[in-house]
Amino acid sequence: MTQPEKIIEKFLEDLQTKYEFQPKNFHFKPDFYTKEKNLIINIHGCFWHNHGCVHSRIPEKNTNYWLSVFEKNKARDYENTKKLKALGYKIINIWECVLNDEKAKARTFKNLELLINGAV
Repeated sequence: MTQPEKIIEKFLEDLQTKYEFQPKNFHFKPDFYTKEKNLIINIHGCFWHNHGCVHSRIPEKNTNYWLSVFEKNKARDYENTKKLKALGYKIINIWECVLNDEKAKARTFKNLELLINGAV
């Protein structure tokens, strides 16, 4: 489990929310799934998913290779999200950089808590 995943895990546990970590019943592995809310939470690493923030730099060596990797990752994320939304799942994607910024993390957690508790 990565450090960002541990942060989300602690958040879900603090809310006493039942969840599965990387459930096997999907054709890909979402990071977290809450059955009661039909909610999938994915943690996206800024580098691997080429977020565009300061942490998502493109390596200077083998640039074309890396651009290809990033494009494949983005296309896969898009297709998976589209398919899951069509099946009725709610999808929340959280960027790694948000979890490293206390103000952004607090805002994200507040919104996520509202969603999990049914206020949204």
